[in-house]
Amino acid sequence: MSPRDFDQDLSEDLAFVIGGESFKMKYVRPEVLAAWEDEEVVQKSEEALKQMDDRIKLFLDNSNGALERWDALRARDDNPVSMGQINDLLLWMVEVQSGRPTIPPSPSATGRGKTAASSKAE
Repeated sequence: MSPRDFDQDLSEDLAFVIGGESFKMKYVRPEVLAAWEDEEVVQKSEEALKQMDDRIKLFLDNSNGALERWDALRARDDNPVSMGQINDLLLWMVEVQSGRPTIPPSPSATGRGKTAASSKAE
């Protein structure tokens, strides 16, 4: 009986295309993801976007200038990368890195809930 090969569980398909540019992700140490838990929650939208870009860049294989290409891609006014694409990319990166799908929020009830009649002052 041969030993279980955990290296075999790692995805070899780490390439992706976004905004017409091809990139490749690299695996990082678990401490990279763990450090995010201790980071302060960013309140301003522009700071949150910068944080997301920085996190994405931690995963990029920079062997072909990917970091500079990412910055140029994000700075484009023509055919910009959308917020949805950035969210989806970072979600995929974390799922691949952790080997687990992220847990989607539970669905909320549709429409207004049942409410009791308001009391009337006498």
